[in-house]
Amino acid sequence: MRNEEFDIIVVGAGVAGGVFAASQPSSTRILVVERDLTEPDRIIGELMQPGGLQALKELGLIHLIDGIDAQEVNGYNLIKGNDRFTIHYDEVQKGIRGVGLRNGKFLSNIRRELKKLDNITVVEANVNEFIEENGKIVGIRYTENGVSVAQKANLTIVCDGPMSTLRDKLSKVNKQVSSYFMGLVIKDLKLEHPSYGHMIVSGDSPILVYPIHTDAYRILIDYPGGKPPKMGAKSMETFKENVIKVLPPEMIDAFLKAMEEGDLKVMPNHSMKGQAFRKSGAALLGDSLNMRHPLTGGGMTASFTDIICLNRELAKINLKDEAQLEHAVNEYYENRGKGVETINILANALYKVFSDEDLKEACFEYLQKGGEQASGPLSILAGLNKSKKFLLKHFFKVAMQHPIHFITKPGKQIRLYKNALGIIRPILKDEETPAII
Repeated sequence: MRNEEFDIIVVGAGVAGGVFAASQPSSTRILVVERDLTEPDRIIGELMQPGGLQALKELGLIHLIDGIDAQEVNGYNLIKGNDRFTIHYDEVQKGIRGVGLRNGKFLSNIRRELKKLDNITVVEANVNEFIEENGKIVGIRYTENGVSVAQKANLTIVCDGPMSTLRDKLSKVNKQVSSYFMGLVIKDLKLEHPSYGHMIVSGDSPILVYPIHTDAYRILIDYPGGKPPKMGAKSMETFKENVIKVLPPEMIDAFLKAMEEGDLKVMPNHSMKGQAFRKSGAALLGDSLNMRHPLTGGGMTASFTDIICLNRELAKINLKDEAQLEHAVNEYYENRGKGVETINILANALYKVFSDEDLKEACFEYLQKGGEQASGPLSILAGLNKSKKFLLKHFFKVAMQHPIHFITKPGKQIRLYKNALGIIRPILKDEETPAII
């Protein structure tokens, strides 16, 4: 490939990088470098909350979910033992809902979009390093078909995903694995609420089930801890038995059939607060910058919200003006937290709540009351309400919903409150850390 002039280089053609590139003005010359353009088969990034859909529409790219058999998701069915109830997105009647989809199909749509756009060049190659001049990043070096290529641009956007190879050059890396998702596609399910996500909290760890295409659902079983599950025959038999104990009866046969087909995949669940360096000429986006537990399906909503924030700043400037560009990137880092902090806080806090038996019971009881107690928290999870004050109000109301227990069950109630405080305090501290250092 001959050396060309570009305004922006995008490292990674995943959901974040692809949508960012596709959302740029047609006058902006963009190079997208992706290490593997084949359609992936992943078990995460398959549930897009209503806030994500709204953001995709705002970016002018809502058509990217067309033609891939994406399924409506209208709310959640919560299951704990024999108790179950539904919560629906209040905005469903306005046409606002979530979708379940196959991650690989969605990515293929995004990449087809990129290849159609005259201002975008897509290359399949491995990025090796940044090109730096006088302390500023001015481009990248990559290897394409065994040949080393250098390309320069005014701005390099790094969004090469959870396993980013470049993030440590641009940020303070604090990535942690909180648990693993073990995922299968299950079919032939006959559910009372087929267009809902199902959250099963009967066992020690949550299980998610949601539609991803016609007559097929994704099941994600959480495996807590920082070490991956053992995959030997004996371990798998124990795993299967433990899941059957907590699955609703209508899901068991389909789960066992999917296990027999042997397509179980395992993915680490990362958590990482965004802390970028002030490095001229480059910016981080998507999972390369910031991750939260995927329990609430907030990843795509957070990425698209960040893209909107960055685009807003880039639209104000001339990309060739170094001072303006530096200011725009700094503003993006400074302001992005306003759009994603509630998504991050809720995801990480809710996962820990479901790991505490007393808080899990209190949360289930609170949501089961319906009305504002259900629709309020769901509006945060949906990415539609981004008020941190509103989130915290409901979080502490879960722990304090029975003030009389300070008299009748003081030990348990005080422990409940202390545990809730112990969960939320460090998460809030993390989110209050500036995104740029």
